[in-house]
Parts: sequence; C-alpha cells; structure tokens
Amino acid sequence: MKRQGLWLLLAASAAVLGACSTTTAPPMSMTSPKAAPAPDGMKWNYERAPEGKMMLAYGVPASDVVGLVFSCERKAKSVGLVTDLARGKAGAGVVRLNSGKAQGRYAVQLTRSELTGGWEASGDIPLANVVLAAFEKTGLISLVEDKAYPQDARSAAERADIKRFFGFCRG
Repeated sequence: MKRQGLWLLLAASAAVLGACSTTTAPPMSMTSPKAAPAPDGMKWNYERAPEGKMMLAYGVPASDVVGLVFSCERKAKSVGLVTDLARGKAGAGVVRLNSGKAQGRYAVQLTRSELTGGWEASGDIPLANVVLAAFEKTGLISLVEDKAYPQDARSAAERADIKRFFGFCRG
C-alpha cells in the first residue's frame, strides 16, 4: 500500500470513528503477559473509505482508538490491513491473526506511528485467506502481536457489518 494511500486510510478511519479524543491510550499493551482487555466501547464499524473503497474498522466511535482496519475495493483479490503495534522496527515485518483454529502470518511494512508513537503496520491479505473466511463466518479475530485483546464482534449488527464488508469486497 502506498504511503499516501495509507495516510488516507488512517485519516478515514479516524473520521469514521469520530477522531475527537486524543487522550485515550492506544489499545496495545507493551508489558502485560496476558491479553489486555479491549477498551470500553470497541466495536466493528463498516463505512465508506476514500477512492470508492469500503472499510471495516475495530475501534471506539468518537475517538482515535482504532485497533484494526481492513479495507478493500469491489471485486478485490486482497484486503488491506492496517494496525498499530507497540514494538517493532522500520521496514518489513509480520503480523499474525487468529480466528478460531485458523491462523495466519502476514507480511507488513512497519513505519513509526505519529498518532500513537508505536509502529504502524500495513499490508495486504488475500481475500480467500482462511483467517478472513473464519472471521467472516464467526465474527471472531485476534491480533497476536503485543498480546492484544481479541477484536471479536459482540453484536448481531457487528456480525452483519462484517458480512456486508466481505460481500462488498467479493463484488
């Protein structure tokens, strides 16, 4: 994903979620040996992104707390992924996602995040990937890096938005 496109996606994510609070701590835990609890109010949000793309973002509405963002164009072969990590170094990296028993490792580009001071990870996942398929079916997904909290859909509306997002991607 081009750097300008990444910034547009992150700006759109912030706009979708309200981006009016800058005092909330980032959702990733740097020192906890167990998964950190999700901040109150985290949910999946399905919205239009720039350039005719659709976006599925896990975050707190009316804040800048965004844990995970997926984006795609209609009839896409892959889904864009953007997340923030507490640790890393500039350059190529890997992000691991789990959904139930499905697990995957995905190549990402790490750059310093101006928003959180951590590391912004961006990459692409094939739309037909087993983890994304399991996520669409169950609404369950977890980012493994930084022992992050699960980004699970807790309501029927969130699960419906997840299905709508993947339906849009497939066209």
